[in-house]
Amino acid sequence: MENNEIKPKGNHKRNEVIYRIAIVVLGLLVLLLTILWVTCRQSLNEMTMEREIAAQRSTELQSELNLVLDEYQMVKLEYDSVLVDKDSVIEANAREIQNLINRQADYNRIRRQLNMLREITQNYVLEIDSLYKENQVLKAMNVQMREEIEIAQRRASELTVDKMLLEWKVEEASALRAYEIEVTPFRLRGRGDREDETDRAGRVEQIRVCFKIGENPIVEAGDYNAYMRIVDPFGQVLQPGDVTGYNIVLEGDTLKYSVRDSFYYENQATHTCITWHRVEEFEAGVYTISLFTDDSLLGETFLELR
Repeated sequence: MENNEIKPKGNHKRNEVIYRIAIVVLGLLVLLLTILWVTCRQSLNEMTMEREIAAQRSTELQSELNLVLDEYQMVKLEYDSVLVDKDSVIEANAREIQNLINRQADYNRIRRQLNMLREITQNYVLEIDSLYKENQVLKAMNVQMREEIEIAQRRASELTVDKMLLEWKVEEASALRAYEIEVTPFRLRGRGDREDETDRAGRVEQIRVCFKIGENPIVEAGDYNAYMRIVDPFGQVLQPGDVTGYNIVLEGDTLKYSVRDSFYYENQATHTCITWHRVEEFEAGVYTISLFTDDSLLGETFLELR
């Protein structure tokens, strides 16, 4: 009876030990799991933070890259793309940096590349600025040269005009001119020794034109031909029945004339007259009378017949 009572006490003690060991093991497992959970959570937070830092750095690097490229583009536009041939170098470096940023490569490597690109663009900007200033100086010199050329051309043009004007004045001064031109239409009475002035077209038999040649010391003295040209109200030049040879060439134009006479000129005021004898009866209207020498127009007047 005594042996049977001792066995249950021994089993109870073993079970108690096993329970305690199990509790300790469970506690250790809980502690281990807790440590692992805390460690994993901390690692996850660190990874998240690292990713955020990497993303922030990528954003900063991207901004710096964009700023460098924008500054270069602004300078290029401002200076009319003086160094367009440099674009390939800058674009190649920019593409390489962009690829590194996209791949989130080593930050220090990207920073070195970016600093190198900034240095390249700054050097190009200085070179562009230097060339631009030189170009502005050349433009200013070009403008000044054009202005000087225009002034010289205007001066040459003025001299040409002055020369032509002088030649014209000399030509005008060396030409004979008629003044005090008087036209007298008349009819003959008796045996033709009496002249009666009349403006009736049907009665006029002769037209006499008298005029003075002004004094001109430049003109060569000597005999001169005087031509009178009468144009009727219908635009026809009055000429004798035989008109062969009643033409003169004046300043390249061939002109018909009505009658020719001559006078002697000694550089003094000279009075002379030319008379036209009627071939056919005059018509009423206005007649244009022009006087010429072989070289120039002496003068012009008009006659109106009723």
